[in-house]
Amino acid sequence: MAYYIVFFISAFISLILNNKGKSIALVILIFILTFFAGTRLDVDNDYHMYYKSLLYMEKSLKDFQNREIPIELTMYLFPKFFEFIFNNKVAIVRSVFFSYALIGVTTKLVSIKKTSDFFFLSVILYTSNLFFMMEMTTIRAGVAAGIFLLSIKCLEEKNNKKFILLLILAYLFHSSSILFLIPWLLLKIKFNIRYYYIFIIVGFLSALFKINILTILFLDKIFPRVDIYIKAMEWMKEKDTNIFNFKIIFALLLIVIFAFYYKKMKEIKYFDVLFKIHLISVSLFFMLSTSAQVFSIRTFELFSVVQIILYPMIIHVFHPKFKILGWLMIIIFSFIQLYYIISVADIYQTYKSWFF
Repeated sequence: MAYYIVFFISAFISLILNNKGKSIALVILIFILTFFAGTRLDVDNDYHMYYKSLLYMEKSLKDFQNREIPIELTMYLFPKFFEFIFNNKVAIVRSVFFSYALIGVTTKLVSIKKTSDFFFLSVILYTSNLFFMMEMTTIRAGVAAGIFLLSIKCLEEKNNKKFILLLILAYLFHSSSILFLIPWLLLKIKFNIRYYYIFIIVGFLSALFKINILTILFLDKIFPRVDIYIKAMEWMKEKDTNIFNFKIIFALLLIVIFAFYYKKMKEIKYFDVLFKIHLISVSLFFMLSTSAQVFSIRTFELFSVVQIILYPMIIHVFHPKFKILGWLMIIIFSFIQLYYIISVADIYQTYKSWFF
């Protein structure tokens, strides 16, 4: 019940402070969500891996860089920083978890406040899924995704220098952030929207006929993490990715609707950038689905952070008399993905916190 409670509290706060109290809501939500995710104990699948890695971190930077499985620099710098404050290893590890949660939550909520016209809807989209998947599981990717969401303003305003700086920062948290170069390059080239639709079709066909794009383009040779995912899939005999799961079906539905109203919608600030990134994320999901299930899903999640700003824009499609339908679509979708991730997916154990 703790997971449902934190969602409904967040939804209530964002709803009653939706208009003039967004700054107050922002502070309260950052406090609640950071505390909830940052003080958790072993309730998710990745916690034990992170805990052991941080607890037995290499003593020198040289040893860290020579480790058998490479990991991002911040995983070394954060615990080393907290060594100046705490003598206790457990306190250091807990501080690192709390820091990742704080940065991941803050970057996303600040982005929502700055770029979303529908604060409440964006908050429930975030807290019904990505908050749990990122801030409570893939914590490094969660921070990287939050930084990417902050960079949407840079893409909109074509501020290339600031975007590259944010990209480098995101890369220090998760190497998969290199994928964020794809939307930057495509937007810089100014591809017509129809090419993005072609990418979707190519991706779908590659998934349908099980064509491994990664090995064809030799990406498994270029990026070590890609090779690790592929070998892990072969070793664990991982099942094929379900390319028609609920989230993908909803993503495709909104693509169809937004594509139909594209000429009208592209005049709305941030829509064109967000929509094109969304098309890229679905295309990559299909293309990577034949390589490794974890890789394709986590890549989609990394990009899908834009959904918390994009999806509520569906309200602009409806006539003023029927805008309630757009609200209902987002609310129902949020409830379904919340129920699935908490009660169906069997990802999280009963919530526990070291604070109490």
